[in-house]
Amino acid sequence: MIIAIFLLFLASSFFSGSETALTATNKIKLQSKAANGDKRSANLLKLVENSEEFISGILIANNVPNIILPHLVTIVALEYGINVGIATAVLTVLIIIFAEVLPKSIAAAYPERVSHIVYPFTYILLKVLKPFTYLLNVFTRFVIRVLGRGNEDEATFSKDEMRAMVDIGHTEGTFAPDEMQRLKGMLDFTKLNVSDILKTPRIDIQAIPVEYTFEQAKDILSNNQYTRYPIYEGDIDHIVGVFHSKFALQWITEPDRTVREVSDLSPLYVHEFQAVNSVFKKMLQEKKHFAVVHDEYGGTEGIVTHEDLIEAMIGQDIEDETDTYGSFIVKQTDHEIICEGKLTLHRLNNVFSTNIPEDEDNLAGFLLAQYGGLPEVGEVITFNNLTFEILEADEKKISQVRITKHDEEEEIE
Repeated sequence: MIIAIFLLFLASSFFSGSETALTATNKIKLQSKAANGDKRSANLLKLVENSEEFISGILIANNVPNIILPHLVTIVALEYGINVGIATAVLTVLIIIFAEVLPKSIAAAYPERVSHIVYPFTYILLKVLKPFTYLLNVFTRFVIRVLGRGNEDEATFSKDEMRAMVDIGHTEGTFAPDEMQRLKGMLDFTKLNVSDILKTPRIDIQAIPVEYTFEQAKDILSNNQYTRYPIYEGDIDHIVGVFHSKFALQWITEPDRTVREVSDLSPLYVHEFQAVNSVFKKMLQEKKHFAVVHDEYGGTEGIVTHEDLIEAMIGQDIEDETDTYGSFIVKQTDHEIICEGKLTLHRLNNVFSTNIPEDEDNLAGFLLAQYGGLPEVGEVITFNNLTFEILEADEKKISQVRITKHDEEEEIE
């Protein structure tokens, strides 16, 4: 009888640890190992992916010894003249410590190792209990369907959970900073609108009037090394086409032609509040690399390029030998960044790990709102644990800012 009690106690410990190990094991690691030809990991992956079956089987198996043990202990206590209440209390404490807490703690600490150890016996057990687990799962699914009203097929991971996983991976050193930015960029891409990624506002647009000949436009082309130039009729609010620099040589041979005659007269128009995801799809469908951004009044807000969208998607800037503005970031360390006022708040929050409200489009707009006007060079503005020092500004705009990040407990003077 005592041997039976001991064996049932071991069985209870085994099943408790098995349940924790199999539910806690990392499926992604198993998938990686299985893809590399590890048969043990492939077999274990098949088991843990069918969590409904193995959890039901282990719970059935674990409850058998837990139900039988008190009866056997009572019989032994009566046989040897031991107080039944004391014997039951001792058994309860032993089960909690050695059949629940200890095996579950060990399994949680080494889930993969324990899973591989318990797999053979668990596999056989599930085959034996297959009829019982099948009936139990049918009943369970029925109850879930009734209570859940069809919501049982929700996604395993939400985007917020995936963002948290990326942050944890970065903290633990799994992801480098640039890898973290790329992953977050892809996760955040569908949340962004065009104004969040606008790098070329109206004031910075280099455009050509439609009536210009090559002789009139050559200074604009030679002073700017852009691939595409918007062409406008009357004023910048009426952009009617896009001139591609690849047609410049052709234009030189016919210098009397106007830019309208050598341009694409079907530009893509988008709205500043349009989702970047839809703009990206539209660019791909229409084979456009350039879009004119309109504001709520129908005027020109700026221009956005295919490159701008890809940069937003991967969370990093793409630079080539013709880029003079770079990413609007002049210098960056862990606690300080020097950047241009045109840097979007979304981009700043991503690269500098800040939580500045994105009510305004860019840093300059945020500082104007915080200051209540246009600050002068040398002015310092504080916001939470951040200080903003104005490095360059004129009577029209804020050009360059130094941002210093302080520790939360550090007092900002």
